[in-house]
Amino acid sequence: MRAPVAMVRPSWKVVAGAGAVLAVIGVIVGYQLLMSAFIHGYYRAQYAPVAVGEADLGAPPASFRLTDVPWFSEAAPLCQSLSLRMLAAQQGRVEARSTHDFLMGFTWGATAIPRRTGFFPGQDPEVGFLRAAPYLGFTRRYLTTDDPDEYVRALKTSLSKGRAVRVAVDRALLLEERGAVPHSLVLIGYDEAGFEYYEPTCDDAGRCTPEDRAAGAPGLKVTTEQLLLAVESQALVFQYPWRYQLLVLEPSSAAVPAPGALLEVNGLALIGWKSQGPSTGSVAVTDTASAIVKHGKGVVTPELLRGVRVAAVARRDDAVALTGLFPARPELAVAAGLLDDAGKQYALAATALEANELEQGAQALEQAAALDKLAGEAMVRLAPDAGAATR
Repeated sequence: MRAPVAMVRPSWKVVAGAGAVLAVIGVIVGYQLLMSAFIHGYYRAQYAPVAVGEADLGAPPASFRLTDVPWFSEAAPLCQSLSLRMLAAQQGRVEARSTHDFLMGFTWGATAIPRRTGFFPGQDPEVGFLRAAPYLGFTRRYLTTDDPDEYVRALKTSLSKGRAVRVAVDRALLLEERGAVPHSLVLIGYDEAGFEYYEPTCDDAGRCTPEDRAAGAPGLKVTTEQLLLAVESQALVFQYPWRYQLLVLEPSSAAVPAPGALLEVNGLALIGWKSQGPSTGSVAVTDTASAIVKHGKGVVTPELLRGVRVAAVARRDDAVALTGLFPARPELAVAAGLLDDAGKQYALAATALEANELEQGAQALEQAAALDKLAGEAMVRLAPDAGAATR
């Protein structure tokens, strides 16, 4: 028989301490829930997702392969605009990648990398797909589901209807590597084993080389299970309120707008701003330079170096897009020149940082940020009249 247990009244200090711990836990959990709600609200509002419906779930054949999709690839991590370029080219709209960058706003401005000191020279590409589609004569459809079987069926149905499909994946899981690398690829076919896709970032000669290939070229293969894992991981990393997503372009009967309105959008992205969250645009680049000066070598991560190297390429291409899209606006040549000069400063920064010349690297980043800001200000000033631009 168990002996009776004596009741011990806890001291007020114990009660107060436990209450404080519970309060802290409550604040942390509440903050996490609040942030999750905010993030999910952003995705639902900005991505305009549509749940997979019956019309997206046909009876696809056992295997299917598209032969009218060109394969565009580069060594630089510009997979988003290259994916859009492939989707648009399949339906007859062939443009330079830099044009897609401008229409998407993909390589315009800069976005700070959360929990890491650094930046990527551009904006949210998912919003960019939605923004660019009307300027190319398309409607962008972003379909989501939490059911893996439904997702695979929707992928196969879209492909068998003749549409190339873009999916966002975690490239690290796709290739069974460490870490998490947000990525974009274009599906062109499937069979009983898995899917065939075109890789836009060919930075490993063992997989593919960076070049443009004619429509119908043999692509790369991925099993259905591996693709599902890579898509699920992407959702976890970015805290999507859905597990799976796919994106297709459909022809639009609406009038194609002139790209002039995007001068202000992309100009403001270059200028950027400081908020309670991560900084953007030139502010993010300046903050990165300051962090290098303050904290030293530990700040110069592989992610940071990659962002700086991409900026050197992107700003040069941004300058080309600005003059190419607006040939009747010679006054934009000043902004284009500033962007080209910014690209040179980013290249100098990359060289200096790789050589552990931190002060010179930080100074080059500061100068690049100043040039980005000046270019953005010039674009915003000229934006009101840009709607009359001709292509």
